[in-house]
Amino acid sequence: MKKNIAVIANNKKYATFIAEKLKVFFDEYAAFCCYGMNEIMEIDQLEEDYVILSAFTIFQIVKRRVKESVKMIIADRTLYKSALDPLSRLPQNARALLVNIDYRNCMELITMIYNLGFRHLELIPYYPGCEYDESVQIAITPGETAIVPEKVSTVIDLGERPIDVKSIYNVAEALGVKNLFDREDTKKELDNLVVINREMEQLLGENSSLLVQMSSILKLVKQGIIVVDTAGKIYLANDMAGEILDNRAGALKGFNVMDIFPEFGTASDIFLEGNASDQLLHINGRDVIVSVSAVEDCGKARGNIIMLEYFNEAEDRQHKFRKKIMGSGHTASYTFPQILGDSQVLNDTKEIAMRMARSESSICLFGESGTGKELFAQSIHNYSRRRNYSFVAINCSALPENLLESELYGYEEGAFSGARKGGKIGLFELAHKGTLFLDEIGELPVQMQAKLLRVIEEKKILKVGGKDLIDVDVRIVCATNRDLQQMVEAGEFRRDLYYRLCVLPIHIPPLRMREDDLFLLMETMKAAIGADFTMSVSAQEKLRRYSWPGNVRELKNITEYLANLGKAVVESEDIPLAFEKEAPAVPLRTESLPLQTVETASTSLQMFVLSALLEGERKQVHMGRQALTEAAKEKGIFATEQEIRSCLRKLNEAGLILSFKGRKGSVLTEKGRCYLAEQVK
Repeated sequence: MKKNIAVIANNKKYATFIAEKLKVFFDEYAAFCCYGMNEIMEIDQLEEDYVILSAFTIFQIVKRRVKESVKMIIADRTLYKSALDPLSRLPQNARALLVNIDYRNCMELITMIYNLGFRHLELIPYYPGCEYDESVQIAITPGETAIVPEKVSTVIDLGERPIDVKSIYNVAEALGVKNLFDREDTKKELDNLVVINREMEQLLGENSSLLVQMSSILKLVKQGIIVVDTAGKIYLANDMAGEILDNRAGALKGFNVMDIFPEFGTASDIFLEGNASDQLLHINGRDVIVSVSAVEDCGKARGNIIMLEYFNEAEDRQHKFRKKIMGSGHTASYTFPQILGDSQVLNDTKEIAMRMARSESSICLFGESGTGKELFAQSIHNYSRRRNYSFVAINCSALPENLLESELYGYEEGAFSGARKGGKIGLFELAHKGTLFLDEIGELPVQMQAKLLRVIEEKKILKVGGKDLIDVDVRIVCATNRDLQQMVEAGEFRRDLYYRLCVLPIHIPPLRMREDDLFLLMETMKAAIGADFTMSVSAQEKLRRYSWPGNVRELKNITEYLANLGKAVVESEDIPLAFEKEAPAVPLRTESLPLQTVETASTSLQMFVLSALLEGERKQVHMGRQALTEAAKEKGIFATEQEIRSCLRKLNEAGLILSFKGRKGSVLTEKGRCYLAEQVK
């Protein structure tokens, strides 16, 4: 009983051509029914036992219209030997258009012709809609004469392409037909066909255990792997390749990779050349790195191996290697809950920092030395979307200028005398996808400021001695205890870099503005070193009135000093004299005051407030905002309570006074007394 075989092509004419050629071999074994795609679209389900097709687009449509038991045979096409005669008569280095219905079919036929030994020809793909060099006057086409450009003078028609010998054997195997060469007519027909040298099949040994072993190994590989011949036909593909390509074919083997993988676009000539650099393609909504490596045997190209990998997974793997390169350093260990303190000003600052951490913009932390700027920087990183990547910190004042560039950007081997063999990765690369913390940014040399600005704007770095730009995705957090605005006006800091870095400014409050946190911090420090002492009321008051120019770092030193005294109760006089004299010893010039400079005496308001606080101290009277406002009126100085409030805030930030909550008002610090004395002289 004959088997029913459906032959499907884009148009019914070509399907009939294939069926007529197959009848020479299988007329007594099978009944052939021919379909064009327009007919297939009107059929819900095909009833034939077998389906023969060639194009991937046909397979995608037909597979939904057949039963699971139906065997589909992918038919490769070849040429008749007689079609090659005109090609052999073309002169050396002749240029010709290879005309076909689309780019993929053009390249598939060009590859076949080259593999048949016609390397002396320069074949140029031409398909409807593409541009071409009109000086080319020869066209070669497999029966597609209707789309040959009109201006071409010589047309070589290779004729309709029959299915190749290997595909005929596949049909015979499916039908159970043996001794295919027994009849003279079948022998003659096979002799007329060009036998395609399937070098990849020979190399893999399709019926040997090698192919099975390779398939088993490829299943274990995390990247997608596709093995193709020089024309792009798929011989092996692992499950990951199917997943990345969204199982477009259900089964990839047997199809041309350009049909299944159209994202390659015009890059399909890599199968002809046998090499290509990595490409980044967008497949099914995700970025995929595609690498192509040639398969060679005895110096001859056999095919290509295509490796597919999701871009984010490759970056994650690189991040793991970066962490190994860095070792245990360059990590952020602090979080916002670890920044101790209950004062309102600190809580407000932490809340602002947490909101800004969610942004991708650059952050600049302003604060005096010892206020905990790096703690905030690490906490911002750990609260951001970049927390799973590196936190890389560098102190811009700790390295000489000639080393700072190589540390930030890295260097290539041989870039300078003493350069490490193999070069060195820079901190920007180490911080890729993470955070780069530039401490003491105000100390960055002007020359380096220009290079840093360029990196921030272009998001690319150039290693010292390097030629290729490297993309970097880094969030910058910087910190300084200097007045960058004043440095900009003085020409010491680039204005354009200032605005790039200070997109989100955060001011870290000094310890003197955190009275409520003073003894909470001290108790935490005592517990950390195992100290057990208490402080008398006079000692506590002495510490409250102190301006703390060294901030938390200075408090830690004092705590350790008092712990080593070995006294159960610390009195005021136990605090060392050197400690008491430390504040007046600080230079008290307005240009050195951090963040907010004190206005000159010409405004009179700040000088009045300082003088009024000194007078109140002598009279042992608490001076709050209301009392200062009334005193100003008595002196003929017209100032609102809001102006007094603003003035007190600036003097607090400058460290000249210390303001308390409630009725205590404000008092002069040692620095304030010294400053006032200098102004009176």
